[in-house]
Amino acid sequence: MELSDLLVIEQIRADDESAFDTLFTAWYGKLYAYASSVLQNEVQAEEVVQTVFCRIWEKRRQWQVHTSLKAYLYGSVYHQCMDGLRRTKQVQKYQRHVLQSSAEGQGTSASDKAELKDLEAKLRDALSQLPDQCRAIFQLSRFGGLKHREIAQQLGLSQKTVEAQVSKALKHLRDQLSDFL
Repeated sequence: MELSDLLVIEQIRADDESAFDTLFTAWYGKLYAYASSVLQNEVQAEEVVQTVFCRIWEKRRQWQVHTSLKAYLYGSVYHQCMDGLRRTKQVQKYQRHVLQSSAEGQGTSASDKAELKDLEAKLRDALSQLPDQCRAIFQLSRFGGLKHREIAQQLGLSQKTVEAQVSKALKHLRDQLSDFL
């Protein structure tokens, strides 16, 4: 690793905002172009690069770079892009499932539709009974498609806390929806 890279990293670890601004200014355009080429989406590319820089600043005191700064930044953007692509793929898969279920559901009887509406209402009610943090974690996990590790990072919690909250939510939902299971 170059001496200038080490100096910038140490300055940022020491809460030097001007060093962080210099790093951001020097690398943002290159990383954005790279993310755009991987994602083929300018908005997502911008979000990815901003997320990488936000995480660097948030975790600056523990920030460790074992390769070159360039390799670290490009690697971080690449991994963030891959996470985004996986989430997009999950959302698309879910949307196809909903559309398929909806198309198949058009031939269902009125009693089936009424039961489905009842289940949806009961589910909304059961979710609303959860504590705010527990509900948010569960929704990020099940509806947002995030992994426990990603939720923990996003909310600043331990992974064990996230796992415990998801388990608590699932138990509550099983209890509340036992008539439908």
